[in-house]
Amino acid sequence: MLTAPQTPSQMINGTGNVIKTFVRLREVAGEVACLNFGRKVYEYRSIIKVNTVNFALMAEDDQDALIEGFKSFLNGLSYPLQILIKNLPHRLDDYLNSLKSIQGDLAEVSRDHAQFVQQLASKRALVKRVFYIIVPADATLNRNRAEALINAQTQLRLRTDELIRQLERLGLTGHRLQEKEIIDLYQSSLLSEEARQFPISDNLLHGANNLMVSTREKSNSRSYSLEEDTMGEEELTRGKKKAGKEKKQPEKKQKTPDFVSIPELIAPSSIEVFPWYVRIAGELGHEYTRTLTFVNYPRSVYPGWLDSIIQVDEPHVDFSIHISPLSPQQVTARLGKKATEFRGSIMASQRQGKAADPNDAIALSDIEALREKLARGDERIFSMSLFVQVRGRTRQELSERNNRLMSAIRSLDFRALPAHWQHHAGLLSCLPDGDNQLGRARLFGTGSAATFYPFTGSDISMDTGVMFGVHPSGSLIILDPFNSKELENANLVVFAKSGAGKSFFLKTVSCRLLPTSNVYVVDPEAEYNNLCNRVNGQYVRLSSESLQLNPFDLYKAERPANANQDEQDDENSNFFREKLLNLITLFELLLSDGGALTQKEKAFLYRCLIKTYENRGITMDSSTHHRTPPNMQEFFVIMSSASRGDHRFGVGEDTFGLHERLERYLHLFPSRTRVVLDNRFVDFNIRELNDTLKPVGLFLITEFLWTKMRQAREGLGNQRHTIILIDEAWLLMQFQQGAKFLAEFARRIRKYGGGLWCTTQNSDDFLGSEEGRTILAMATMKFLMKQDSSTVESVVRTFRLSPGQRNFLLAARRGEGLFTTKNWTPMEVVASPKEAEMANTTLGTPATSVVDETIEELEYYQQLNAMGNGTAKKGRPASNGRTVQGTIAPKPDQNQRN
Repeated sequence: MLTAPQTPSQMINGTGNVIKTFVRLREVAGEVACLNFGRKVYEYRSIIKVNTVNFALMAEDDQDALIEGFKSFLNGLSYPLQILIKNLPHRLDDYLNSLKSIQGDLAEVSRDHAQFVQQLASKRALVKRVFYIIVPADATLNRNRAEALINAQTQLRLRTDELIRQLERLGLTGHRLQEKEIIDLYQSSLLSEEARQFPISDNLLHGANNLMVSTREKSNSRSYSLEEDTMGEEELTRGKKKAGKEKKQPEKKQKTPDFVSIPELIAPSSIEVFPWYVRIAGELGHEYTRTLTFVNYPRSVYPGWLDSIIQVDEPHVDFSIHISPLSPQQVTARLGKKATEFRGSIMASQRQGKAADPNDAIALSDIEALREKLARGDERIFSMSLFVQVRGRTRQELSERNNRLMSAIRSLDFRALPAHWQHHAGLLSCLPDGDNQLGRARLFGTGSAATFYPFTGSDISMDTGVMFGVHPSGSLIILDPFNSKELENANLVVFAKSGAGKSFFLKTVSCRLLPTSNVYVVDPEAEYNNLCNRVNGQYVRLSSESLQLNPFDLYKAERPANANQDEQDDENSNFFREKLLNLITLFELLLSDGGALTQKEKAFLYRCLIKTYENRGITMDSSTHHRTPPNMQEFFVIMSSASRGDHRFGVGEDTFGLHERLERYLHLFPSRTRVVLDNRFVDFNIRELNDTLKPVGLFLITEFLWTKMRQAREGLGNQRHTIILIDEAWLLMQFQQGAKFLAEFARRIRKYGGGLWCTTQNSDDFLGSEEGRTILAMATMKFLMKQDSSTVESVVRTFRLSPGQRNFLLAARRGEGLFTTKNWTPMEVVASPKEAEMANTTLGTPATSVVDETIEELEYYQQLNAMGNGTAKKGRPASNGRTVQGTIAPKPDQNQRN
């Protein structure tokens, strides 16, 4: 009976053997990784994490400029580099757990959204791509490790800072990895799945090279640290031998164990090397790795060809590029020899009366041109190696993933071969060590090396937040608008034509933010009524009969126990002055014909405002601000007093006719504010305001919300984040003073834990003013959806879009667009069935009853509380038929619109 031969393999078992063979990292000193390659001295590395640009969406001229910049980047190198690209599976565990932990009336929608995300993950690979540059320090023979470390830190800091400056010239950004980030990167490079599920905690990291102590005892003993060791290993050994000679030791010596070290934290239990793969054993089981190396390259390639391979929809794939600049002396002789060979071949053919081989003639021409560029210093020669490391949980998964990668590589006319019998060297070459163990290098000039430009992609997702949409490559775009470490502010602008899906996008995202944030909507077309009812929000209707808000309300600040009295008084005084200036702006919107009042008219209004507040006993003194504020009727009485022969207030006669212009608006303003913002979602419906009053209503709402946010900052209200959503903001931007107020809101809302979200379908009116451009500049997040051909040019000029991006916006489907926080990326808006049902706009939904001025005070507040608690009568959305899961929105009928 014949038996199959066993597969030859080499088992490297035991933590010590694995560390000695595969784990080069010995310690991390701040931002420097200290490596041991088995030599007498350590080597040091610095690692830069790089943010990418979307190369595919750039204009051809911009692509050429980027490649030229990358050429300059390469020509400036005087030391080898490693570029490491990791395609990681998107971590959804924390996001899904946060959704499932939501309780209350949003629990059902959150569970439906979690199930929808899980279905997305099962149908497509959700990939997150991370890019790194490994920078080495020059190796020295200094045996004093402390001095060598200091020298390496200085050199790496200079090299890293210069590289980051060079990257910024390319439009890229990068930051240097710290201690914890470096260790996490090494752990994921050895065992990716284990690093994802069981990352090294800070407590474990602090325990490395230290004694374990009880939390109930205070240890005064000095812990041992590798960074503080100023003696080399040989000196330490000699010291131990010398001490052994001075004091007699027993004949049988017992080896003293060492402390737990950083290599032991990241080392797998065993590594087994096979001819076709490497099997790495960890806590969760085995991982199989295989390394592919590029061996043949086509004659000509287009710049950025590597993007097509990097963006492959496959997780657990790493790309490692080793770039080593060579001096001209190293390659001149080699190029001269090859030129002689080709020239001899051509001459031999001519002597035989044959035509010269065109390939030899072209190759000779290329070599001569390269030698000339080298002599002038315009070009350099690089030794480059490109490796692809594929991982899998099983051999079948590894084989299937390997075959898909090979097909993608062959489709571009490249050739990559598995590193048979050398996969362990491939594993070492794909670690962030900057060490090319596999070799397989090829010579490239600067022009050809620049086509390897690797920093392509547009992954802007964060570890925490809510889902904004999905990327065409399959990854989720999860963002936390209030993450100050990643985003400058939480402001957002959305530009789209009517029917592109901008309202659907804002409804779904704001609904996902409701568990942690308050959302206040300014709704000019009653599109958020259905969503307000479904989330038990508060509905406020502003009409041409009543604006519901008293613009004279003050910020009633109560001094916290630990607050400084002088600072609190100054804050309240400043607020009162701002209130007066805001009221002047309001009267400009109400009373001016051309959009602005004269300085004399403003001075008269200011005197009247001061007297109106003084009539209630309110002055600049903050102790008076708790008193009952005046109202518009009182202001009208004081402003028109001199005209009626009453000179008690001393404001002078209204020679401008302002009180006559104001009289027709008195019925709009109640004697007291009829809105109590005690709900997480408030919908201000201004649909019934005419065109003249819409800017006034928007101004009152935003100023009222500004007051509430100041209260929250002082600890007087809810400490949740706040999103103020102004739909069709161009309505307010049409008026100069309203635009100025909104621009000031955009500048300062970040300090109060909020974000201003503006949407518009009339981009020309929005971008035609200086204030509109200011709002745009202050918005970290921007979303451009489908554009109309009549307005797309202004959008292209404002955002400096490429022709490819312009065509993308013109051809975009409903819910598609370009989103950016730093770089533009395509994004598609998707929602679960329940979210799509909630975001549907139903014009037939009955509105919640609004209190009229004639209703008694008690009855008013009872109904207001009922609306705030979600017990008021709520309409149901009209039937929309079957909802298709994963689509942008349900198909609208004649009673529905988006």
